[in-house]
Amino acid sequence: MTGYLRQLALLAFLTAFGFVVYLLLFWLDVGSSVGILFYRGVVLAMGAAILTAVATAWLSRGSEDRSLPIAAAALSLSFNICFLVLLPVTVDRSISVYLLSTIEQHQKAGIKPAALQSAFIDGYVLDMGAIDRRIDEQRRSGNIVVTPQGKVQLTAQGKRFMDLSRLVARVFKTDPRFVGTAARKPSA
Repeated sequence: MTGYLRQLALLAFLTAFGFVVYLLLFWLDVGSSVGILFYRGVVLAMGAAILTAVATAWLSRGSEDRSLPIAAAALSLSFNICFLVLLPVTVDRSISVYLLSTIEQHQKAGIKPAALQSAFIDGYVLDMGAIDRRIDEQRRSGNIVVTPQGKVQLTAQGKRFMDLSRLVARVFKTDPRFVGTAARKPSA
């Protein structure tokens, strides 16, 4: 039993090591040329996992257990991607975080829901160019194309992504309006 606890403690330490490496890579602006935070985060998580595997292989060079570097890399990658999605990507993309920030700015006097809606449309959608940013992001991701006439259309990859999104929405019972399976107000 002591061997298992020691192994567990070692894997926990190596996961923490991989996380520190991950944070350090972000702090040093490694991969800053990757303009989409999620993709940059995934690349850096893979880099941290590789560095964790190498460090683990070096630290365990006298051991007969060849699975330790693979386990450490897998845990590092898994932990770092979970962290990426739960915090940095959420802060970067979340409408809720933007609304909380706006409410905070009006903390003393308070803000009415109608004013909050106006602040969201004017600030987030218009001033911050939310739609243009998302169009550029999805174009670079390969999910859409912009035609010479300036119209936006899904690519085959984009259609597959929407099929997957609808499946995830059904399985996890998310709001079907986000994936086009429930009625929305028509737009131009």
